[in-house]
Amino acid sequence: MHLTSDWRGAGLAIEYQIKIHTLSCHTHQEVTMAEPMKRLPELPVERALKVISGRWKPIILYYAFSGPKRLSELKRMMPAITQKVLIQQLREMEEHGLVARQVFAEVPARVEYSATELGLGLEPVLLALCQWGQRHAEASNEAGEIADCIVRPRRTDAIAA
Repeated sequence: MHLTSDWRGAGLAIEYQIKIHTLSCHTHQEVTMAEPMKRLPELPVERALKVISGRWKPIILYYAFSGPKRLSELKRMMPAITQKVLIQQLREMEEHGLVARQVFAEVPARVEYSATELGLGLEPVLLALCQWGQRHAEASNEAGEIADCIVRPRRTDAIAA
């Protein structure tokens, strides 16, 4: 890319050259996929926040708690997210063991994402956050402006059946 900037009044013209370096090695994806795991903090609370941080990860999990979801289903549930970001967030969550990706041998291929046991362990955390958000809205006199909390604690006897 080549940019030219003209400083009017000073009679200066400055040229910038921006070079974008990319890696074309066939293992590049494998290398970058492993990096976030290496960078996770040692303090457990900080580690937990890092794994679920981001605008969309808790929301994706929120919807995955009710069962496997296809990419298109998740996109419909979250219309404000771009497909690129959705895929990126799902990959990070898969890497951290929060969701599992299952590919079905069909034509066209069908892919579903579901919460893993590790991911399901965050259900009470997200329920607590949802309830706190409702209390915060009430304290701010904005209770009528928020959606209901649909995250419900799973009954362990229903899972065993």
